[in-house]
Amino acid sequence: MNWWHRAHTTALTTAVLTATMLLALLLKGSVLPIPSLLAGTSTGEQVALVLPAVSAALILHSLNRVPRVYDTTAVRPTAGYKAGMLGAAALLTTVLGLAGSYAAESSMPLAAARNVVGYLGVGLIVQYLAGRQYGPLAVVLVPVLCALIGLGPGGRPFPWTWPLHDATSSLAGVAATILFASGVTGATLLAPQRDVRRPAAA
Repeated sequence: MNWWHRAHTTALTTAVLTATMLLALLLKGSVLPIPSLLAGTSTGEQVALVLPAVSAALILHSLNRVPRVYDTTAVRPTAGYKAGMLGAAALLTTVLGLAGSYAAESSMPLAAARNVVGYLGVGLIVQYLAGRQYGPLAVVLVPVLCALIGLGPGGRPFPWTWPLHDATSSLAGVAATILFASGVTGATLLAPQRDVRRPAAA
């Protein structure tokens, strides 16, 4: 167990996740100047909604540091360790988001926590379908794509751009939860699709 934590740098991941949530609280009013191609405005995207992609990508990278063959052939329940790490990250993020929202009287930290969970889900699903090297990249691209094509006239986010919705949006909360649950299931219980499609060796 201690070796697994060291190999997957869980201490560093926890520190970065905590720092990300703190920065989301401090930078809740800052905006990244990413132009919208459909909204007709250049309002950009809230920094607090983009920062979670960094910590989510790092968590995925930490999970991928050890070759998958060691997880599949290990005697210890590495799938349980992985599920525990992901669950702990989601729980820590939620607690920090609730605490930050209460302390700052702002919903932005809670929206950032929701995005960490949702981005993780997206990355895990992409890794399950396409391969582990694509998960962190997909997580980084999601907020960029949302900013470019996710805002409609007047700068209002489309329903599918859940990362841009307010923390009070039940649609965004449900979407992030479903993505995370699906990603964790694929990462811990199911064989990756690339392995399923790969023909058996003669």
